[in-house]
This record gives sequence, C-alpha cells and structure tokens, in this order.
Amino acid sequence: MLANHNNDMKVTMKIVLLPYDGSEPAKRALEYLTNFAKEHSSFTVHILNVQPEPRMYGRGRTSILIDVLQQLRDDAREHAAEIAEEAAIQLRAAGIECTTHASVSPDTVHEVNRIIKENGCDTVVMGTRGMGGLGNLLLGSMATQVIHSVDIPVMLIK
Repeated sequence: MLANHNNDMKVTMKIVLLPYDGSEPAKRALEYLTNFAKEHSSFTVHILNVQPEPRMYGRGRTSILIDVLQQLRDDAREHAAEIAEEAAIQLRAAGIECTTHASVSPDTVHEVNRIIKENGCDTVVMGTRGMGGLGNLLLGSMATQVIHSVDIPVMLIK
C-alpha cells in the first residue's frame, strides 16, 4: 500500500506498528495516523525505535571496555525510548492508545518482525524517504526491507 499523507483510504487497522526514528518521513506517517484516527474506529499503535548496536573494535576486551560498551547500549536504549515517546505524546493527544518499544540492535528489520509477532500487529505504517539506488528508486531501503520481510500489510506514507 502506498499512500500520500493527505489521502483518505478505506483501511481497517486494529493493531498498528509505527517504526519511528523522528525523521521527516516518520513524522508524516505519524501525522497520517493522527488524521486517520479522526474519522475511523479506534486502533492501537506500537511505536518502535531501534538504535544501532554500539560496536568496539580491537583484540582485547577488558572489563573496562565491556563496562563502556554496556553504558553505550544503555544510552542508546534511553535515546530510543525518548524518540519513541515523542511520537507517543502526539498520538495520545489525538486520543490514540499507544505503547512504545525501544531497542538496540544491529538488525532493525528483525526488531520490526519481533514487535509484530509479540503484539499481533495487523499493519505497519511507515514513512519512506524515496531515496536509494536504482533498486530502491521509489522507496527507501528500510521500507523495501520491511516490505520483503513481514507477512502483514505495509502502508507507506510519502
């Protein structure tokens, strides 16, 4: 499904996953959901922000480096929670029930699938940048990966 954020489509969504990174495309998807809620039955949104797994290179892994790496993970998870909460504030203001999920992982698509399965999501709504190589001429690479990896409808907001 590809929709402009101003379109009104006849779509039934009950449990929605919103991958949200705070970018302009993600904000357009958030705006779409808040507008959608004004004219449609209630639905629940699961907001997911995934931060990349911190990495340390080198041979030695001393306890100090392990502690630093854990602190970096904790900081990344906290940052993910803050970004997800930004979206949650807007959804709650629009009367939409939502839950935030903050993750630190090297594989965003795996996290998308995990949240879908754990929460019974029936639709993914996400923004698309419309950038990338020839293979991703119309869609962003993350949108392309999600479309090819999930078993539920994906609504892309451009």
